[in-house]
Amino acid sequence: MYTSPPILIFSGGQGPDELLSEASAMQKYALDKGIPPEHTMIEDQSVNTFQNMHYSKQMMDSVKGSQYNSIFTTNNFHLFRASLHAKKAGLKSQGIGSKTALYYWPNAMIREYIAIVAMQRKHHIIVVGTILGLSLLLTVLNYYLLNQ
Repeated sequence: MYTSPPILIFSGGQGPDELLSEASAMQKYALDKGIPPEHTMIEDQSVNTFQNMHYSKQMMDSVKGSQYNSIFTTNNFHLFRASLHAKKAGLKSQGIGSKTALYYWPNAMIREYIAIVAMQRKHHIIVVGTILGLSLLLTVLNYYLLNQ
Protein backbone atom coordinates (compact mmCIF):
# COMPACT_ATOMS: atom_id res chain seq x y z
CA MET A 1 0.00 0.00 0.00
CA TYR A 2 1.46 3.34 -1.08
CA THR A 3 1.38 6.21 1.34
CA SER A 4 2.29 9.68 0.26
CA PRO A 5 5.35 11.28 1.86
CA PRO A 6 4.68 13.48 4.87
CA ILE A 7 4.12 17.18 4.42
CA LEU A 8 5.86 19.42 6.91
CA ILE A 9 3.87 22.51 7.86
CA PHE A 10 6.03 25.19 9.41
CA SER A 11 3.84 27.44 11.50
CA GLY A 12 4.67 30.78 13.09
CA GLY A 13 4.22 34.44 12.31
CA GLN A 14 6.67 37.29 12.05
CA GLY A 15 7.38 39.64 14.92
CA PRO A 16 7.89 43.35 14.31
CA ASP A 17 11.64 43.05 14.88
CA GLU A 18 12.16 39.88 12.81
CA LEU A 19 13.39 39.71 9.22
CA LEU A 20 11.65 36.38 8.54
CA SER A 21 8.58 34.72 9.95
CA GLU A 22 9.24 31.80 12.28
CA ALA A 23 7.69 29.52 9.65
CA SER A 24 9.99 30.78 6.89
CA ALA A 25 13.08 30.40 9.07
CA MET A 26 12.13 26.81 9.96
CA GLN A 27 11.37 25.95 6.34
CA LYS A 28 14.70 27.40 5.21
CA TYR A 29 16.48 25.24 7.80
CA ALA A 30 14.63 22.12 6.60
CA LEU A 31 15.40 22.88 2.95
CA ASP A 32 19.07 23.39 3.84
CA LYS A 33 18.99 19.92 5.46
CA GLY A 34 17.67 18.32 2.25
CA ILE A 35 13.90 18.23 2.71
CA PRO A 36 12.31 18.63 -0.76
CA PRO A 37 10.38 21.92 -1.05
CA GLU A 38 7.29 20.11 -2.39
CA HIS A 39 7.05 18.34 0.98
CA THR A 40 6.78 21.61 2.91
CA MET A 41 4.15 24.25 3.50
CA ILE A 42 4.26 27.53 5.40
CA GLU A 43 1.64 28.97 7.74
CA ASP A 44 2.93 32.41 8.67
CA GLN A 45 -0.23 34.29 9.67
CA SER A 46 -0.50 33.03 13.25
CA VAL A 47 0.43 35.18 16.22
CA ASN A 48 -0.20 32.64 19.00
CA THR A 49 -0.24 28.90 19.65
CA PHE A 50 -3.98 28.48 19.11
CA GLN A 51 -3.72 30.14 15.71
CA ASN A 52 -0.71 27.93 14.87
CA MET A 53 -2.91 24.90 15.43
CA HIS A 54 -6.07 26.32 13.87
CA TYR A 55 -4.45 27.56 10.65
CA SER A 56 -2.33 24.41 10.32
CA LYS A 57 -5.46 22.27 10.67
CA GLN A 58 -7.14 24.29 7.92
CA MET A 59 -4.14 23.64 5.67
CA MET A 60 -4.18 19.90 6.44
CA ASP A 61 -7.92 19.71 5.82
CA SER A 62 -7.52 21.46 2.45
CA VAL A 63 -4.77 19.06 1.34
CA LYS A 64 -5.85 15.75 2.87
CA GLY A 65 -9.46 16.22 3.97
CA SER A 66 -9.88 14.59 7.35
CA GLN A 67 -7.73 11.57 6.46
CA TYR A 68 -4.35 12.36 7.92
CA ASN A 69 -2.12 11.61 10.85
CA SER A 70 -0.23 14.47 12.39
CA ILE A 71 2.35 15.32 14.98
CA PHE A 72 3.59 18.68 16.16
CA THR A 73 6.81 19.69 17.81
CA THR A 74 7.48 22.44 20.30
CA ASN A 75 9.59 23.06 23.37
CA ASN A 76 9.05 20.42 26.04
CA PHE A 77 7.88 23.04 28.57
CA HIS A 78 5.25 24.25 26.05
CA LEU A 79 3.94 20.81 25.10
CA PHE A 80 1.01 20.64 27.54
CA ARG A 81 -0.45 24.02 26.56
CA ALA A 82 0.16 23.38 22.86
CA SER A 83 -1.73 20.08 23.22
CA LEU A 84 -4.66 21.92 24.83
CA HIS A 85 -4.72 24.36 21.91
CA ALA A 86 -4.50 21.52 19.37
CA LYS A 87 -7.52 19.85 20.96
CA LYS A 88 -9.40 23.17 21.06
CA ALA A 89 -8.66 23.68 17.35
CA GLY A 90 -10.05 20.22 16.59
CA LEU A 91 -6.66 18.87 15.58
CA LYS A 92 -6.12 15.20 16.34
CA SER A 93 -2.41 15.23 16.84
CA GLN A 94 0.40 14.00 19.04
CA GLY A 95 2.99 16.40 20.43
CA ILE A 96 6.73 15.89 20.68
CA GLY A 97 8.76 18.14 22.96
CA SER A 98 12.29 19.28 22.26
CA LYS A 99 14.89 19.81 24.95
CA THR A 100 15.11 23.14 26.70
CA ALA A 101 18.19 24.47 28.45
CA LEU A 102 17.95 23.98 32.21
CA TYR A 103 18.59 27.65 32.99
CA TYR A 104 15.49 28.62 30.97
CA TRP A 105 13.08 26.24 32.77
CA PRO A 106 12.06 28.45 35.74
CA ASN A 107 11.00 31.39 33.54
CA ALA A 108 9.40 29.09 30.99
CA MET A 109 7.36 27.22 33.58
CA ILE A 110 6.12 30.44 35.20
CA ARG A 111 5.12 31.77 31.77
CA GLU A 112 3.32 28.52 30.87
CA TYR A 113 1.53 28.40 34.23
CA ILE A 114 0.24 31.95 33.80
CA ALA A 115 -0.81 31.22 30.22
CA ILE A 116 -2.74 28.09 31.25
CA VAL A 117 -4.50 29.98 34.05
CA ALA A 118 -5.35 32.73 31.54
CA MET A 119 -6.72 30.12 29.09
CA GLN A 120 -9.12 28.92 31.76
CA ARG A 121 -9.86 32.31 33.34
CA LYS A 122 -13.66 31.89 33.33
CA HIS A 123 -13.33 28.62 35.19
CA HIS A 124 -10.87 30.12 37.69
CA ILE A 125 -13.02 33.21 38.24
CA ILE A 126 -16.04 31.00 38.96
CA VAL A 127 -14.09 28.78 41.37
CA VAL A 128 -12.45 31.69 43.21
CA GLY A 129 -15.74 33.62 43.28
CA THR A 130 -17.56 30.60 44.72
CA ILE A 131 -14.90 30.10 47.39
CA LEU A 132 -14.96 33.80 48.32
CA GLY A 133 -18.76 33.83 48.37
CA LEU A 134 -18.93 30.77 50.61
CA SER A 135 -16.24 32.21 52.89
CA LEU A 136 -18.17 35.46 53.21
CA LEU A 137 -21.42 33.59 53.87
CA LEU A 138 -19.79 31.41 56.54
CA THR A 139 -18.17 34.46 58.15
CA VAL A 140 -21.52 36.26 58.35
CA LEU A 141 -23.30 33.16 59.67
CA ASN A 142 -20.57 32.61 62.24
CA TYR A 143 -20.81 36.24 63.38
CA TYR A 144 -24.60 36.08 63.83
CA LEU A 145 -24.56 32.67 65.52
CA LEU A 146 -21.87 33.73 68.00
CA ASN A 147 -23.60 37.03 68.84
CA GLN A 148 -27.01 35.62 69.76
